[in-house]
Amino acid sequence: MRALVVRSRAEFVYSRLMVEDRIRNIESRVQGSKNLPEATKSELMDILTALREELRGVNSEHLERAEGASEVPHGESLDDALGGLTGTVSELEAMHPRLSELANRLATALANMGI
Repeated sequence: MRALVVRSRAEFVYSRLMVEDRIRNIESRVQGSKNLPEATKSELMDILTALREELRGVNSEHLERAEGASEVPHGESLDDALGGLTGTVSELEAMHPRLSELANRLATALANMGI
């Protein structure tokens, strides 16, 4: 049982590092863009900063559930898997509404720029 706890913590740390790396990557691209107006850069950087801060409040169980939600267990139908994903997303949105709002704002802002 101890090995499972260590593994989960290691996976959690790895997940956090991946998320942090993605945020840094987006920040770097935003800052380096010559085509974005300064106001847009500032808005995106503010969202990324807030997103990073909000992620600090997400515990390992919630992060692991979010990652596992996209996996389809062997023998499970696609409809059942999608239902499980929808349920997990709804739970995460209820537990972390600010995080959900920030992720949606970032996705919308990037989509509006064609990214």
